Amino acid sequence: MRPLPPIVTSGPIARVADLRASGVPHHRLYASDQARTIYGIVPAPGVDPDAFTTRVAAAKLLLKPGSFLSRRTAAKLYDLPEYGGDGAIDVGVHWPTTPPRRVGISPHRVREGCLLQLPSAPDWLPVPADVWALLAAVLTVDQLIAVGDALISGLSRRSRPLSSLEELEAARLRFSGCAGSQKMRVALPLLRTGVESPSESQLRLHILRAGFPDLVTCCPVPTNIRLFHSDLGYPQWKIACEYEGEYHFTGGVEQARRDVSRREAMVDAGWIVLQATARDLRDPREYLGRLAHAIYQRTHAA
Repeated sequence: MRPLPPIVTSGPIARVADLRASGVPHHRLYASDQARTIYGIVPAPGVDPDAFTTRVAAAKLLLKPGSFLSRRTAAKLYDLPEYGGDGAIDVGVHWPTTPPRRVGISPHRVREGCLLQLPSAPDWLPVPADVWALLAAVLTVDQLIAVGDALISGLSRRSRPLSSLEELEAARLRFSGCAGSQKMRVALPLLRTGVESPSESQLRLHILRAGFPDLVTCCPVPTNIRLFHSDLGYPQWKIACEYEGEYHFTGGVEQARRDVSRREAMVDAGWIVLQATARDLRDPREYLGRLAHAIYQRTHAA
């Protein structure tokens, strides 16, 4: 079988039209061994056509001024929490532009003026606050809160926030009347800084909706060893609420040793440490009972 020309092998993808113009015959492009990403876009030999980066690169070849990568696709490119979707690349356009309609593309329109600035090549990405507003059309309120927490907290304690609460509020106003605008209105007052994971956001929402007082995120816990920070806490009662993610159980002996040492130091400093797992997020009743008992202990101590 005749190999594809350098126009493909020099990059991960190419347009079928460009390949035809370079002399590749029709039958070669539609041979059984030739993979596809999106209709009209061919991957180079050895490139996984189903990989997210390949499909994003293919979608970018279809974008033109007024178009942009949107919703879950944009969120993933910003390393924000991921929720659902069918794997299609989300592409938005300004009304009345017609979005690309091909298998593997999930198109939608927004009215002019919603986006803070018009995305352009090579990234084709809206600003992070606008991505949050675009996600409101396809996420639940709780999911939107988790993404908002990630945006204003930073993706780790060592990284700068991608957005501010004021920027998210401005985005909500720009997208007023669009799909998801009511969810943004509900979510905004519940966003917090100092959050490190979507699971922490979910645990906090369970606690608040059960009628408990608001918590301090990234709560300072002074100990004789050093200053620790619990995921959530009530410093007035010395109660720390911790979410034990998967890495706590798969990090090996050294991770387990650090976790035990940290918890013991917090307990020695007079704190009650309540640890939650994924099971508690699915059914928080037992955890909330432990929290209620801890608060009762602190508020009724002799």
